[in-house]
Amino acid sequence: MECVLQNPIPKILLADDDADERYFFEIALKELPTATNLKTVPDGVGLMEYLSRNSDNLPDVLFLDIMMPRKNGIECLTEIMRNEKLKQIPVIMYSNSVGDDYIIKCYQYGATYFLQKGIYSELTESIDKLLAILGRTPNQASKDRFKFSLQGEC
Repeated sequence: MECVLQNPIPKILLADDDADERYFFEIALKELPTATNLKTVPDGVGLMEYLSRNSDNLPDVLFLDIMMPRKNGIECLTEIMRNEKLKQIPVIMYSNSVGDDYIIKCYQYGATYFLQKGIYSELTESIDKLLAILGRTPNQASKDRFKFSLQGEC
């Protein structure tokens, strides 16, 4: 798997049904010290259609909400991991659903990290650190370091 930051401008795809969350994510990316290219989709069906239409220009990293209409994030993650080409994309589960059951499922189904939605003021720093980590090692985090937090390194 290639490192995310080999691209001079990382291509980021966000799948989230909440328009406010997509807006705050976009603002957080604009505050990063380096440029990024963001695409967004409003639900799981839109995500899978986007990935299918853009199979020759896939994102460098996918931020994926769990609770979405039409097809949830776990269903999308499962489908992505079954596809040889798509499973090369690092997937960061990005959700308010932080129960242990969700986190364990995300890890077991192949997500790279889990980033809890929350304090907007920390979002830019969290994304920046995750992109740096993915640039060094795009592989799935160990189970005890899967949930990303600014308080401790993953």
